[in-house]
Amino acid sequence: MEKLVERDEEEKVLAQIYSECSAGRCQMVAIGGPLAQGKTALLDSFARDADTAGATVLKATASSFERYQPLGVIDQLLRGYRPHLSGADLEVRALVESVGQAGAHRHRELSAPILSLLHGAFQYLTDSSPLVVCIDDAHFMDVESLQYLLALMRRMGGAPLTVVLAYCPGMGRDTVQRILQAEVLRMPNCTQLDLEPLSVTGAATVLEEYCDLETANRLAADTAALCGGRPLLVHALAEDCTARTADPDSPPPSAAGSAFGRAVLSCLYRAEPVVLRIAQAIAALGEFRSASAVARLCGMDPGSVECVVASPGVGGLLEHELLGLPCVREVVLGSLPAKERHELRGRAARLLYQEGAPALVTAEHLMRIDDAVPWARQVLCDAAEQALAAGDHEQAVGYLERAHRECVDGRERVETAARLTDLLWHYDPAAVKSYLPELVAAAEEGELSVRQAVPVVRSLLWNGQVEQATRVMARFGDGTCPLTGKDALPYAELIRRWLPLTYPGIARTAAGADRARPAARPGTAEHRAAAAFGAVLRSAGEEGAVPAAELVLREALAGAVNPASSLASLMVLIYSDNLDKASVWCDALRASLRGTYGLVWNALFTCARAEIHYRLGDLANANRQARAALTLMPRESWGAAIVIPLSQLILSTTAMGNLAEAESYLDIAVPSAAFGTLGGVVYLDARGNFHLARGRYDAALQDFLAAGHLMKLWEADCPSAVPWRTNAARAYLHMGRVAQARELLTERMSLFPLGHARARSLTYRTVAATLRPDERPPVLLKAANILDRCGDSLNLAYTLADLGRAYESLGQSVQACRHTLKARTLAERCSAAPLPDPPATAAAVREKAETRPAGEPGPAARRLSSAEWRVASLAARGSTNEQIARKLFITVSTVEQHLTRAYRKLGIRRRTQLPTSLSQLVP
Repeated sequence: MEKLVERDEEEKVLAQIYSECSAGRCQMVAIGGPLAQGKTALLDSFARDADTAGATVLKATASSFERYQPLGVIDQLLRGYRPHLSGADLEVRALVESVGQAGAHRHRELSAPILSLLHGAFQYLTDSSPLVVCIDDAHFMDVESLQYLLALMRRMGGAPLTVVLAYCPGMGRDTVQRILQAEVLRMPNCTQLDLEPLSVTGAATVLEEYCDLETANRLAADTAALCGGRPLLVHALAEDCTARTADPDSPPPSAAGSAFGRAVLSCLYRAEPVVLRIAQAIAALGEFRSASAVARLCGMDPGSVECVVASPGVGGLLEHELLGLPCVREVVLGSLPAKERHELRGRAARLLYQEGAPALVTAEHLMRIDDAVPWARQVLCDAAEQALAAGDHEQAVGYLERAHRECVDGRERVETAARLTDLLWHYDPAAVKSYLPELVAAAEEGELSVRQAVPVVRSLLWNGQVEQATRVMARFGDGTCPLTGKDALPYAELIRRWLPLTYPGIARTAAGADRARPAARPGTAEHRAAAAFGAVLRSAGEEGAVPAAELVLREALAGAVNPASSLASLMVLIYSDNLDKASVWCDALRASLRGTYGLVWNALFTCARAEIHYRLGDLANANRQARAALTLMPRESWGAAIVIPLSQLILSTTAMGNLAEAESYLDIAVPSAAFGTLGGVVYLDARGNFHLARGRYDAALQDFLAAGHLMKLWEADCPSAVPWRTNAARAYLHMGRVAQARELLTERMSLFPLGHARARSLTYRTVAATLRPDERPPVLLKAANILDRCGDSLNLAYTLADLGRAYESLGQSVQACRHTLKARTLAERCSAAPLPDPPATAAAVREKAETRPAGEPGPAARRLSSAEWRVASLAARGSTNEQIARKLFITVSTVEQHLTRAYRKLGIRRRTQLPTSLSQLVP
């Protein structure tokens, strides 16, 4: 049995009254209080105690639906009693029949026969034991029953009779309330009990039944405030708090769930029907719930609404803090039949629109109705902007989709579709396809402005619809695409800046079509990013590209640059071999942009991080980041850009020796339009490397030469992006065609004598393979030194392995063993496929391992991470911790941590031992 909280005094009073009743004194008790204040629980508790003490208990619950049924409560009391003596049985049955006949008409005056029968029955019931009559919701009693009860109380005298009424002040028929206030409460034998709401301590006591003491005390104050001290609501809220396994300690407003909502609705059902109707109107209107608006929605006057809301019986149940909770709004509106709920939402939407409510409030109702509303489109578009500003892109998309369906005017429909296309592309590019035919047709008819055309062109190219994109862009040059306002030109420039990141060939065509238009202001971040990226791709004027890119990236962190320019600037650092800087900037950008620009840009920056890892030789992380990027969106949403993550996956898995896995990525279908993009060139390079690893030299050569043809055609022949000449030369060497390999390598060195350090070192390594054995070591050492400075551990391992073989062929076994050991250690640290040993070198390695002094760490113990390696290398060259921190863009504390771990792995204790220890691993 549920214990009543903070009702001890009331229970003592009732116990005393029953004691006096047993002694032969007629008593009446009126328990008053707002809805859900615990009146029913107290009444039931008293009835159980009286029944246990041997009293005869008659119970009834009045209802608003039976308030006009004469003697309905009396009938309920008597029908609930089953007499055991035959004489009483006949008397009560005759009374019940008389009551049934009396129900056919109103009695304005008491009927003497009925009063006599009732008096006789009650007198009979009190002869053997005390009689307790309990009536709940007495404010809904029919007038006749209340009048007869009062008459009986006056006539019972010293009979052991107690009548307990539980009622809500100010609720029910006015006549009943007047009788209660003017007659019942003024009777000399009437005791009034006004129930108070639970205090904070009382709420804590209830919560202790559901959670630990500490949690109960912490949540008690908020719980008591939200529930208004109503025990029923406190119990329901505690039940919801217990059910929230994810966050059981969350504050009450956020913890309120289905149980709380049902409890509030049950309170509203027990009130006047008008209370529920007003509650439904308040729930429908939400934040915009003025008295006049609620009254209009209910079809009442504002004064009547305010009177009901302020009623002491309602007791704050109609406060917005309560009805505004999602769980309460849901059940309150759900209490209406579907058709009525639909009509209410339609009326609420129109009312909110007329009252000038915020678009988000009105749009909520528009989304729930099917009716066509002439003004809905603008409201939904405004709501989409507000939702997007609040970070809820899914809601914004929903509003725009509904707005698009609502459009009747063709121009408005196109405008809405363009906005929807722009937003959808950031999160689900595949969903854009259904809107593109309509927008392309609008562009061809000259109905699409330059500003609206930008997202259309971007989506067409992303999904590989190059022909349609070309047709839309052609409108920029022939003047049929209208310029809307002075800000139209920057949008046209945006297309030209964005295209080099995707379709260089199309970008050149678009630039020619718009050659007559003035260029964008050169001082903008977008212009500087495009210029820097173009300089790196063309290998012309690269000196200022890196500083310009870093300036753009600093502005990007402040939110002043769009993600396309940020990504272009990041690629400048990557292609300029500033991999340490690129790592820092990429991580910072991903942290700052996460969730701001949508899944597409998040995926592209993740791909950039994978490329940085690959170029540093961190194959495991490169593979992990590429996988993460590919799974951020469904494959169909990647469109032609799917080649970007696939390229990194193929390169990393091939280098790791997982050729079967690499081939599975090659089995993924790639749109043909992808090979008109920079990403497609990188994909050709990755596929060529896979063919080399498989021994398919002809296929590899074909891919490398195809990549080179496209890069030269696009005037984007950047060896740092794709070293196609070097890779093609490697394929020629595997095929035994040394002359062709030398021709390509000579061309490479003559065209790009300076810059592109990493790509140049790869060329040196390949050049060495064309030389006599005695000519190879100096060239390979030169390549190794450059790769060491660039931080490319993987290609450094390959170069050192070649150097070991070169020394072995010259009979210099010690040097061969030394460099082979370094190569194997680096390859192991990179998670690369194991490097094969020349027979003699393998023996030397084993001999060195057997003769290593006890306690000296072996190669397996020397697995420095890439970050530890870079810090240790700089420290070995004499840089201080502060200098290292500035160079690598990390804190001094991070430098110290990397050095500590490096000392432990290398088995040394001081900084001066670093040069010797590192020299045992790399040159």
